[in-house]
Amino acid sequence: MKITSIVVNVILIAFATQNINAAESGTSVCNPATYLELVRCLEKNSSELKISEQQLLSASKLEAAASEWVNPDLDVEHVQKGSEKTETTASLLFTLRLGGKRNALVNEAKSEYEKASADRNLNVYQQRLGIVLSLYRLSHLKNEIKFEEESVSTFAKIVRQFENRAALSPEQSVSLSVFKMAQDDHQLRLIKLNNEEDRILRVLTASSNVSRETILKNLPGKKDRWPEVVQVSSVGSSPQFKKAEADLKLARSLKDKADSEAWPDLKIGPAVRTSKEELGERETFYGAALSMPLPVLSLNSGARAYQNQKVVEADLAFELAKRNLDSQKKSLESQYKKITNSLKNTISLKVLNERHDQVEKQFFKGLVSSSLVIEAHRQLFELEERRNSTELEALDTFGQLLILNNQFDEAAL
Repeated sequence: MKITSIVVNVILIAFATQNINAAESGTSVCNPATYLELVRCLEKNSSELKISEQQLLSASKLEAAASEWVNPDLDVEHVQKGSEKTETTASLLFTLRLGGKRNALVNEAKSEYEKASADRNLNVYQQRLGIVLSLYRLSHLKNEIKFEEESVSTFAKIVRQFENRAALSPEQSVSLSVFKMAQDDHQLRLIKLNNEEDRILRVLTASSNVSRETILKNLPGKKDRWPEVVQVSSVGSSPQFKKAEADLKLARSLKDKADSEAWPDLKIGPAVRTSKEELGERETFYGAALSMPLPVLSLNSGARAYQNQKVVEADLAFELAKRNLDSQKKSLESQYKKITNSLKNTISLKVLNERHDQVEKQFFKGLVSSSLVIEAHRQLFELEERRNSTELEALDTFGQLLILNNQFDEAAL
């Protein structure tokens, strides 16, 4: 149950909070006929992914905004001295951003877009993996609920047999008490499993408008075969790496932007001045006007020093991210291999069911003791529970590897 509580429940909480208003925000109705279509449907209606798409769309507009030219300044001055003389001066100043300000802004916009793109891709993959794990958990719950229902039914039948006897020996009385406790124990487990199934279904149906029946009808089957991990030399194409790389580029572009702001903006353009005397004489002068703040009191040294330090910080963070991703990849590959090898050596669900039936038949024939049948039911259920938990762990590990290798383009689990 560790993977169930750590992975699936966390995913469900996030999935629920992200999609609580999905129906009111244009959730489309799907009618999936297969497990793969069901995953696509649930993914398409994820509110978080819709937000990521909008963030990426917003970031795509930044470069155009950074590339725009500054509007020219029109200065007009009119002076009149009594009724004898008037003078009018006009200038049209165009701003030239010195120091590479425009390029710095464009590079900053590109870095923001790359970061938003990496965030979107990572959100898509993580959301897809969360949906897949939830659906596999539902598939596991069907079998676990079936086991517990059969156990409750078996113990109820045994209890009735003891209670229908005219008299019970001391040993039989103890056996009756033990079977009642076992029945109550399995009944409580059954309630817990049903509640977990209901919680998962409630989240999925609320976010997608897909009925419970449709979801339960299109659940994945047991994993009999585990795919091999495709070896990729590096994690350079993973969204996590792309995000770390975009953060570094963004820090460098902000440094360039701070450096460029040490340069003043130059405003230059044509100018004309007209003067008119009382007798109607007019004089017109043409020339050029120039305006530029003098970099005397500040060279933006504080901001430049800050951004230089942020670049050093981003370089260290990028190198750490690369090492962590490489280490994580190797660890996941080793973990996946160990888990799948262990799963291949465990007994199948078919064998578990056969042993379950065999134990019950032998008990009713009087061939095994009451303590043995109770222990057998407990062991069979716990084995199935642990195997399901391990299968979820293997699926999560394989999904994380697909994300690191940038290969999770389809619901391949």
